[in-house]
Amino acid sequence: MKITNEQNLPYGLVKAVSPEPHNAQGCISATTLIQGIKQILLTQRHWDELEDDVSNRIWAVFGTAVHSLLESEGENDFTEIEMKKKVGSIFVTGKIDNYNMAEGIICDYKTTSVYKVKAEEFNDWFHQGMIYAWLLKKNNLPVAKCRFIAMLKDYSLSEASRNSAYPQKPVYVYEFDVTDARLAKIEEFIATKVSEYEKLIKVPDDEIPACTEQERWAKKSVFAVMKKGRKTAVKLFNLKEDAESYMTDLSKDHFLEYRPGESTRCKSYCLCAKFCNYYNTVEKAATLNMVA
Repeated sequence: MKITNEQNLPYGLVKAVSPEPHNAQGCISATTLIQGIKQILLTQRHWDELEDDVSNRIWAVFGTAVHSLLESEGENDFTEIEMKKKVGSIFVTGKIDNYNMAEGIICDYKTTSVYKVKAEEFNDWFHQGMIYAWLLKKNNLPVAKCRFIAMLKDYSLSEASRNSAYPQKPVYVYEFDVTDARLAKIEEFIATKVSEYEKLIKVPDDEIPACTEQERWAKKSVFAVMKKGRKTAVKLFNLKEDAESYMTDLSKDHFLEYRPGESTRCKSYCLCAKFCNYYNTVEKAATLNMVA
């Protein structure tokens, strides 16, 4: 991957955020496995052609620093544990930030936005944690709970004081129990994803099925009932007819705003998007229609 430096930032920052390929040959990590197969394969195939600017990766420095500071946490804990288990022809791998063997607790540290907490969008963390739990179980180690310690990089103390629905602390803990039922379900998920990967590994780029809506972080189009002088919507509707019906008895300072859906990951967080025929046809066309 090529790291550009549009703002001429210090070499130390450039070096700190310059990544190596995330997966060794024949391996897929837990964090990679929860991506769409198309994103996984395109990233692997076009790694040397991918490009990102150092300014877009600056929070990776913060994340690395946090992990380094917490490596020694707990005299009875294990840190940076690397696990793997073969599934089909692939090794599924995981690197666990912190593991308390006595209590069977997995702990992972994250730097994230307040939006993720407010939206409660934790599906990716849940799958990551359960893959870690599955790896531990397959290596005959106890696991009872997963905890994600999230440091909110855009936290606002003033907003917290004004809004009770806003996170009240700059650190948020997302946790869940590891059960036999969840372990069975994640094993099925892993087997299915690895099987899909193996079937598509030699398929041409444009013939790989698009990532699912969930994998693309897709947001559906909505109709927002707005009021003059107010920034947020009064109410959101999936259907225009429902929105218009709702507005019937409202004052004339209300109006309807169409908000087209988009796939957030494709648009802003997938570096291989320019090699993806789905993005270059469906998503870009939607953006052009919105502008028009």
